[in-house]
Amino acid sequence: MSKKEQKETLKIPKLAFDPYDYKKQTYKGVDIYTRPLPWANCTFLKWMIKHGAQDDKVGSEGTAHFLEHIVFDGNDLYGNKKTIDLFSKEYLLDSLNAHTRFTDTCYICKFLPQKSNPAIEGMYHLIFKPLVKDEDIEHERKVITQEGWDYLLNDKYIAYLKKWSKNLYNDIPEKSRMSSPLGWIDTVAKISKTDILSAHKNYTRENSIIILTGVVNESIVREIKDKIDLLPSGKARPSFKIPSKINLPQEKRWVKTYAEIGRTDNKQAVLEIDRVLELKKSDEETLGLITTILREVLFRRLRHDNSWCYGVGVNFFKNPKYISQNIWVKVAPENIIDAENIIWDTIDRFVKGEYREDCERERKIIIERTLASEFLSGDIAESAEREIASGRSVKKLSEYLEGVIRADYDKAVKHLSSYFKKEDVFTEITISEEFKGKIK
Repeated sequence: MSKKEQKETLKIPKLAFDPYDYKKQTYKGVDIYTRPLPWANCTFLKWMIKHGAQDDKVGSEGTAHFLEHIVFDGNDLYGNKKTIDLFSKEYLLDSLNAHTRFTDTCYICKFLPQKSNPAIEGMYHLIFKPLVKDEDIEHERKVITQEGWDYLLNDKYIAYLKKWSKNLYNDIPEKSRMSSPLGWIDTVAKISKTDILSAHKNYTRENSIIILTGVVNESIVREIKDKIDLLPSGKARPSFKIPSKINLPQEKRWVKTYAEIGRTDNKQAVLEIDRVLELKKSDEETLGLITTILREVLFRRLRHDNSWCYGVGVNFFKNPKYISQNIWVKVAPENIIDAENIIWDTIDRFVKGEYREDCERERKIIIERTLASEFLSGDIAESAEREIASGRSVKKLSEYLEGVIRADYDKAVKHLSSYFKKEDVFTEITISEEFKGKIK
């Protein structure tokens, strides 16, 4: 089948309604994304602040996440955690939540339109008027440490994570090489009130982004703008600097036991293959195609053909400044090297064109499955948030489907053969103690 014939078989019907067709307006420097949804009964609000773990100072990693916790402890309108909880129950359908990423912090809620005024008023005070009391700081320090107990209280695992991140992300600035936005045990232990207040100075108009989905009308948008009028003004967050060239991992292969890295012993073995690249060396449509096809074929070969695979995944993560690709598999230790060989044999077959028909079949399935989806208002808001956080514009559903059609097998071949070669990736195998020295 020629490329022309392939493209003619993939056609997208005209969409009667595109749930991802966000409208964007900018008010006093704040980008406001709105998407009314006719089936919605409530409004979803995501108030994003372009201040995240990447903005933590070296030695104070975890501050952005710490600040996210502190705002839930009291503000000038709702003075403590109990009254904030009551505010969430009465006006926000008990939906108040937040999360901190490396790139931003996002505050989330939903509310009935008739309660938009107290809901938006309360969110403004929560985000921008926290009390930051000394006793709350100490309380949250304990909570955060327990939240990250899996590694924050494990010196051996912390040492491993730091070595791992330095090996793979050596060219990425140190403050962005944490395993999560929580920071490290020593940095969380010494984050001060001054650190938190300093971080909160970045909660400005220039660093705010608003997403409104569901019931969205002029009155609600006007109420949001009234709060934007009150926001402090300051400097926009400076662009995160990444070297123009990201070098290969310093060490290419590790084989370690769970005990050696500070984890509980496990009968399963884990294989991970990673590569970090500059954004210019990849495009999202090609990576999406590679991810879909490799995951499908590897699952088929490892699980169906061999009956010994516990799990397999193919992923890519797009930071606004770089891209990270990952293949992982969990199998019995005695099968781990065979599984690794199958992965590279699959990539070799991909490059030689063996999976072109799989590509066409999977693209049709993706399109049909997407067209059949019943979209939830919350999912639509979350998808927009993820795309904005990744430095992208919100992609319409029609644009996404057009990208599925545009995804080119030959471009995927070129990417894999150029940037995902066995000698260029970081391969890590983790095994149980009984297999120590038996796997290289």
